[in-house]
Amino acid sequence: MNKDARNANWIFFLFFLAILAGLAGTGPMCAGEGKTDLAAEAKKEAAEDAKRAADRATGDEGSFQRQFSGTFFLTDGSQQDNPEVIGVFLTDAKDKVPNQRYLVRVAKGGMEKETRESLKRYDLKKVEVQGLLRVGNKYLIVSAVVDPGAPPRAPARRSAGGI
Repeated sequence: MNKDARNANWIFFLFFLAILAGLAGTGPMCAGEGKTDLAAEAKKEAAEDAKRAADRATGDEGSFQRQFSGTFFLTDGSQQDNPEVIGVFLTDAKDKVPNQRYLVRVAKGGMEKETRESLKRYDLKKVEVQGLLRVGNKYLIVSAVVDPGAPPRAPARRSAGGI
């Protein structure tokens, strides 16, 4: 192997290592990502609530909730610092903003238990949910799971001989 080919191999190798080193800190499961400041998040959430209340007071109802399409991954509480997080939602190409990852919390209210059970049924499956984004688009607060309904009815087959 000549000297130029050897240098090209080393350059390629060093370039590859630089790319891997850059990706090591940006992955979805970084070591520091699990450490969240719950007090700071609570302050951000309170500020968002105050802004929404001010918008509603001026007559702007807005559409704060929207439909999300993607795959739901159920997680146990031991992996997260926030005990309210029940899973991760990864949006698909059908969604307005594809390939986004959100931590999932269930909206507080009368249907909390039913929504949580519905989400558990869709673990590792494609699902459409209705909810809103909170704390800088980190959390997806799910208020309802959109059931796809009954599948379309297949047309009745006739025999090849006709009627």
